[in-house]
Amino acid sequence: MKDFLQVITDILAVIFGDAPERPRTPTPLPPALPPASPPQPQADPNEPQDAGEVSDSDDPVVVSHEGEPPRDTNGPEFDPVPAPPPPEEVERPDEPTGPGRPNPPAPEYRARYMWCIDNGHGSLTAGKRSPVLPDGRQLLEFEYNRDISARIFTELDRIGVAYYNVLPEVNVGNFLIERVDRANRLSSSLPKLFVSIHGNAGPAASLQDFTDDEVRGIETWYYHGSTNGRNMAAVFQRKLIEHTGMVNRHLRSKVTGQFYVLRATRMPAVLTESGFYNNRYDLERMLTPEFRQAVADAHVAAILEIEENGL
Repeated sequence: MKDFLQVITDILAVIFGDAPERPRTPTPLPPALPPASPPQPQADPNEPQDAGEVSDSDDPVVVSHEGEPPRDTNGPEFDPVPAPPPPEEVERPDEPTGPGRPNPPAPEYRARYMWCIDNGHGSLTAGKRSPVLPDGRQLLEFEYNRDISARIFTELDRIGVAYYNVLPEVNVGNFLIERVDRANRLSSSLPKLFVSIHGNAGPAASLQDFTDDEVRGIETWYYHGSTNGRNMAAVFQRKLIEHTGMVNRHLRSKVTGQFYVLRATRMPAVLTESGFYNNRYDLERMLTPEFRQAVADAHVAAILEIEENGL
């Protein structure tokens, strides 16, 4: 009955223009969405970010005899490049001849390859440093790589070898994908070869601990199955041992999980590991300018041998 009377009252109120306002329950608004944020890049845990650390899980293939012919022929390759013809020796009529004739100027160097030299890291790369010695000295791998590369560049400039500095920037991190992309994008009339320069690190409890004393020396990595990469690595490893006298850890490769700079470069590529900066014996040598110059000289000697003989 009460509801019926309320309905009648409402009808009369509408007819005579005096409808009472009913309190209304507001419809709740949907909760505000959080502001959109750009997606953050996620590291692929299955992709090795770079070289420079030894692990039992690496499962490397160690080649003890650098002179053996490779068995596999897959991987990035190119056709053999013939040596450039020597410049013609033309005697100009205005040049003096006979005894006392001054030596003619050296002929211009004829480059055979374009060498993509990779410094390995930037200053913002996490880790990649030796334990601090009691006298405060410490090796930072990015600085070690760049010191050696700079010495190589100086000599290649003097000779006239064609090269490309893959990572001139310093204040960057690993920059891994960009380093490889730059080498791949580089336009060159010469066949390209890639050399990544590194210092190594062995298993240790922390950055302030040394690895086992037996984990030391020099090794060179190549893309498993690449004949040219294998031949190239053999030359670099041989020259590095000859110039430094370090422990020979031989050629190394991986059947799976290969280093990105070796498997993603579209050219024969090698990665040199010149000493373990967390080995107490190697570290002392790696901190000296004499050893760094020897490592640089070894790289230049390998480059010149390949320039002369090809792969």
